[in-house]
Amino acid sequence: MTTAVLTHHTAPTTDTDWARRSACTAESADDFFGTTAAAEARAREVCRTCPVRIQCLTDRRVLDADDDGTGGVLGGLSATQRRILATAELLGERPDLGRANELLTPRWRYRLHKLRIAAAGPQRMAEILTAEGLEVDTITVRVALWWTGADGKVVARRVRGDRRPLWQRLREDHGDVIAGLLARGTRHIDGADYLGVRVGTYSRAAQELKTA
Repeated sequence: MTTAVLTHHTAPTTDTDWARRSACTAESADDFFGTTAAAEARAREVCRTCPVRIQCLTDRRVLDADDDGTGGVLGGLSATQRRILATAELLGERPDLGRANELLTPRWRYRLHKLRIAAAGPQRMAEILTAEGLEVDTITVRVALWWTGADGKVVARRVRGDRRPLWQRLREDHGDVIAGLLARGTRHIDGADYLGVRVGTYSRAAQELKTA
């Protein structure tokens, strides 16, 4: 079991060309990729400039080596973010990583930044960007946000005048998502991570949804 924040891609039994071109092969796991927040930030910075970030995130052999969830940052995403992708897949959501990468080009990254300032959630961002000529879905926007260091939470900030407690907002605004995850037997912690809320809040919303 590895404790490094970024697992070197030369470690798994894969000798693909992309692995040899990964930015992390020039780094020392002991020196740069420990378990602290600073080490994770450093790992993300390395991933951000890596020319094979997409291949890293999609290579099945690398992800298989990370099945215990302790692999740290891979493809620019944390273990939690990769679990969110697995949860999203249960709902039929699969990111277009090429399009997510396009969102980091100067033109679209600036637009993404402005939408974040306006407190738009990933779903609303996807709608606006699609209307502006870049067809993109919510999970793809979330990956792009994660790559920039943003949280990419599904639940948008509370709008002025909305006095509902968060669990009620979840039940009323995201009840279809919660119901879909419950029907698939998804753990509450995974559902909470997917929506970007605390487990207790998610559990309360799920319970209220069942008894409604």
